[in-house]
Amino acid sequence: MKASDLRGILTYIPSFRDKLFVLSVDSAVLEDERAASLFLDISVLRSLNIRVALVHGASARIKKIAAEMKVKPSDVDGLGVTDEATLRVAERAANSYSHDILQHLADVDLKGAVTNAIIAHPAGILGGVDHQWTGRVERVDSKFLEALLDNGILPVIPPLGVDGDGRTYRVNSDGVALEVAEALRAEKLIFLTGNGDLPKNGKKPAQLSVEEATEYLKKRKGEISQEMASKLEHGLRACKEGVSRAHILDGREDEALLDELFSSEGVGTMIYADEYTEIRKALKKDVRSIMRLIGNSVAAEELLRRTRAQVSADIGDYSVFEIDGNM
Repeated sequence: MKASDLRGILTYIPSFRDKLFVLSVDSAVLEDERAASLFLDISVLRSLNIRVALVHGASARIKKIAAEMKVKPSDVDGLGVTDEATLRVAERAANSYSHDILQHLADVDLKGAVTNAIIAHPAGILGGVDHQWTGRVERVDSKFLEALLDNGILPVIPPLGVDGDGRTYRVNSDGVALEVAEALRAEKLIFLTGNGDLPKNGKKPAQLSVEEATEYLKKRKGEISQEMASKLEHGLRACKEGVSRAHILDGREDEALLDELFSSEGVGTMIYADEYTEIRKALKKDVRSIMRLIGNSVAAEELLRRTRAQVSADIGDYSVFEIDGNM
């Protein structure tokens, strides 16, 4: 790592410290042989006093367990009909993933706790079809989750919900992550997918405003997978409901989480509600950053050498380009 890379990372730390990031991890990421590296990234976030809550999916292991049990699942993602046999498979799969996550957290010296913080109700009859044991999030027990976070414990939230009578329902993990992010007033909602990136003319869009994301979804929904459309829809809704940023990235890539968070370019797609980029007049407080930015060009004799006093005296002649609050 170059010193300039470290300086770039350090610019983000003050704005992230003590903020909450909700991570929504697809089951395909947890099944990947590189899953352990994700938890190393999470340990870095925690070392910087960034609070983390983790929601996980279960579909990959639902398929695997159902095949072993010779059960044909009625649904795997928590959106369609969940019959009783599929619910039992989903419970087993979700509990298995939760246990794996606790092991990964222990490996990086982090404390975690599997929670039952999702209060759900039956999805009911939709389109004339009884969805049986498919649920919808009614509310999030935010006090419970905040108590864990305040004690340095990372909440692990499976794609299951319970009602007031103790009945369990299968719920969609994207929906759970959204509701948790809203309830805990998260700074970021980060979807770590096992299905690649969003395509845009052969490239993934690096940043989308709420308006651009809405238009992208309208025009290209038929071109992207149902899974990716779900991430985009839930990320878009999160930003409309007060979450500052939503990110979608391939969670199977090494260090993808850190690369997305601590660089202006990122490696995934970010949805934002406020101004992400801005050109503004320079202020006195920017002098130090300006001196740093022009240093290499001065050394290469591409710019004339200027003293700090000269830059400060002429500050009204400068404009700066900011990306996410960083020059």
